[in-house]
Amino acid sequence: MLTLSAEPGSASRRFFYSAIFWLIVPGIIGLTLATFLYVPSVYDSLPLTLKPYLSFGRIRPAHVNLMIFGWLSQAYAGGILFILPRITRARLFSERLAHANWWLWNLMIAGAAITLPLGLTQGREYAEMIWPLDLLLIVNWVLLAINIWGTFARREEPKVYVSLWNFMAATIIFAGVYAVGNKIWDPSGAYTGMNDNIVNYFYVHNLFNSWFTTAGLGLAFYLLPKLTDKPLYSHRLALWGLWSVWTGQHHQLYSPAPDWLEYLTIVFSILAAVPTIAFMVNFFMTMRGRWGRAAEDVALRFLVTGALFWAFTCVQGVAQSFRTFSMYVHFTNWVIGHSHLAFVADYSFWAFSLIYLMIPVLVRRPMYSRKLMEWHYWLTTVGMTIFMVSLWIGGLIQGQNWLTYSTPFIETVKSMQPYFALRLVGGLMAGVGVLCMAYNVWQTARQPAPAPALSPAAAASGGGGE
Repeated sequence: MLTLSAEPGSASRRFFYSAIFWLIVPGIIGLTLATFLYVPSVYDSLPLTLKPYLSFGRIRPAHVNLMIFGWLSQAYAGGILFILPRITRARLFSERLAHANWWLWNLMIAGAAITLPLGLTQGREYAEMIWPLDLLLIVNWVLLAINIWGTFARREEPKVYVSLWNFMAATIIFAGVYAVGNKIWDPSGAYTGMNDNIVNYFYVHNLFNSWFTTAGLGLAFYLLPKLTDKPLYSHRLALWGLWSVWTGQHHQLYSPAPDWLEYLTIVFSILAAVPTIAFMVNFFMTMRGRWGRAAEDVALRFLVTGALFWAFTCVQGVAQSFRTFSMYVHFTNWVIGHSHLAFVADYSFWAFSLIYLMIPVLVRRPMYSRKLMEWHYWLTTVGMTIFMVSLWIGGLIQGQNWLTYSTPFIETVKSMQPYFALRLVGGLMAGVGVLCMAYNVWQTARQPAPAPALSPAAAASGGGGE
């Protein structure tokens, strides 16, 4: 039923529910892709009528776009809408507008889920959605920005917490990054020649910088003091996280792009150490005396694990921006492992923390099962570690073989089989963990009698049936 409810928190709850759904769908696609890589004969055995729709070149973009804009972006939106009234001491600017935003967002994702397997694509990495969906994405981000800035304008809290600065910056900047990167004024979505490659990777990298990192740090700066029951170590230091580093061309080193542009983006990539160190100092100083809580609080454990993985991501990112190391790992499975480290082990772990903190508050009852929360954490953490480490090792072997100029390419392909097997095993473990979370949230939401409103700390601890 189409409703635009004005009930506080109802839009946030819907965003979380749909985010979990859109995590499962591309997760299944990802496992399908991993199966095809490990056992190519599975694809060969498919009926001829299905092969075009399940070809790697079609469902890989579906996997990526549904994960990025369906799962994680909606989880971010749900978290932001939850947090805004609490740090401004004001009602959300428009709950009904947030519901309209939710409907349009899921219309966009459903459109991507249908068109990409059909081969309707603009054919540019992370920018495959067709022109009408590009326009709809801009509309969705503008609607979210209106709610953020509108709530900011009517705030009753005179001090502006760093999370609010991050949310306001992220929505405004990313809309511009997406518009330029996808050339939304042109239905083709593409520039000409090498310029298209340069702009495409400016967009790809700053999709993470301007949206997932900037907004993600805002979410983390809310979660950290809430889950540790301590004030943030330094608000001033946290503001350094606003100054995200703009880069992208280091993805295409040794390309026909101008050398000055490559060197400039290498410098910017190295400068990424500044906001990274600022965040990690704040993180460790705030966590001081609270590490023991992570053993009991699964939401805090996801946040802590995600923060440590995020620091490792940033170290890898700086290393990969150097020309020598990039030459060694570029086009290898190392890069796939790195991208999953950033997207899953960092930002998705923070999103899991959001869900375990906020869903119980929104539905006014504790999480159904603490055991399922534990299974989710350990299966996802161990599974993703196996997934990433196997790809990093496989990528280093690929790079070494290619640089010898003597190993036949097919031999390198064959040598990847055990690493693809581990990739599939790790992905299956993480997938089972996600299903544990989805079932836990579903059981939590369907419990018949709402309990009295819970404090976030009590809600995150879990407490229903086992």
